[in-house]
Amino acid sequence: MKLIKHNFVVAFEMLRDPWKTLEEVSSETALHALTFLLTIGAVTALLTPLQISLGFEDVNGLHAGGQAEYLAKDLSALLKLGIEWRPILIEILYILILLFSTGYLHIILKAIGGKGSVKDTFKMIAYGDAPGLLFGWMPYFATVSAVWAGVIQILIGPVVLHKITWGKAAIVFGILMGLGIVEIALS
Repeated sequence: MKLIKHNFVVAFEMLRDPWKTLEEVSSETALHALTFLLTIGAVTALLTPLQISLGFEDVNGLHAGGQAEYLAKDLSALLKLGIEWRPILIEILYILILLFSTGYLHIILKAIGGKGSVKDTFKMIAYGDAPGLLFGWMPYFATVSAVWAGVIQILIGPVVLHKITWGKAAIVFGILMGLGIVEIALS
């Protein structure tokens, strides 16, 4: 119970002051970052099916959690699974997307002179997704929370944990957010 409380405190601190919170969690283990993602992600994983059953569309794919929601939707349709399987699929997909995102973003950050480790990138993605994980299930607010998560993950996180300049972070942010928007527009 103490870990769950700590994770929610970290999540709300991330909303309030992401720079300071990223500095504070930089000393935490990768395992803790993973438990954070799964614990806080359970909010969206459990509430997304409720949102859908109330007649709202899945409206978000910009943050990593949103990608998991979309993929879970597609997989459950492909495998003819009921909506009750969505939370399990979402949580599994959170892990896969976290690993994939960590890999490609770490390569990008190293290419532009980032000083952080793979573990730093992993934590940046996991903790930085707090807005999307907490509010990604809310119709019409999901996009705002996704952009908020993207700012933490791709703009603030690289500056704090990889020690790159704001200019380089802004270029990476602009390119990756632009690609995310194009992906959503084409899907």
